[in-house]
Amino acid sequence: MEMPASSEDHITAIRRQFGTSAQDYVRSSVHAAGDDLETLASWAEGVPDKRLLDIATGGGHTALRMAGLYGEVVASDITEQMLAAAREFIEAQGARNVTFALADAEDLPFPAAAFDAVSCRIAAHHFRRPERFVSEVVRVLKPGGIFLLEDSIAPEHWGLAMTLNEVERLRDPTHVRSLTETEWLALMNQAGFEVEERAIDRKRHDLDNWMGRSRTPPDAGSQIQKLFSPDEPERVEAFGLEFDADGRCVAFTDEKLLVKGRKL
Repeated sequence: MEMPASSEDHITAIRRQFGTSAQDYVRSSVHAAGDDLETLASWAEGVPDKRLLDIATGGGHTALRMAGLYGEVVASDITEQMLAAAREFIEAQGARNVTFALADAEDLPFPAAAFDAVSCRIAAHHFRRPERFVSEVVRVLKPGGIFLLEDSIAPEHWGLAMTLNEVERLRDPTHVRSLTETEWLALMNQAGFEVEERAIDRKRHDLDNWMGRSRTPPDAGSQIQKLFSPDEPERVEAFGLEFDADGRCVAFTDEKLLVKGRKL
């Protein structure tokens, strides 16, 4: 896997990519709601005297949902424009217990044991060092605190995982890698979490909308069409590929892993 030359280069690329599309993520139906978000909320254990950190808040949908459960929510993101869009969206919904912080998921600017819970939803595939991200979550959680993670996962089959990650990088060059379920569970166990809940959510994506949200260039879109070809039956089945009458891929389905881990 080729990575940006440095963390600074990667952060710059993320800010450029998401800074120009912040409102698209506020409006994104994939992020705004769904059974996956309600599942995380059902695991949250929120009460008025507890504090939650939402990492890589994006459009702010998870932070807003958790604001109805926790006394205080800190919504963090590495992109200023995204954070501003999330603030505008959340405050327009009437939430007054959410504060906002510019933060790198791999180097959080918060003291140890500052939060009762941490959430991160559909973002970690952009992190260069997921093991460092998880270790930072452990650090800022109180003993017994919970980590609510959701992210896109790759198939356990090596070749299919390579295909999916290639498609993701063509669509958005700031994508680093979607881990497998096995890899995520191993990372959490090694970091000192007891995994109490886990679930898989399948999400269907209209391909044009999915690429449009990331401003995917036409040449990259053409390469995605070649990888998502009807002539690749294993990929068609694995990713639920859908085609129009001309054999052009119009939709696919991926999997999100949801995990609740408790800091031991």
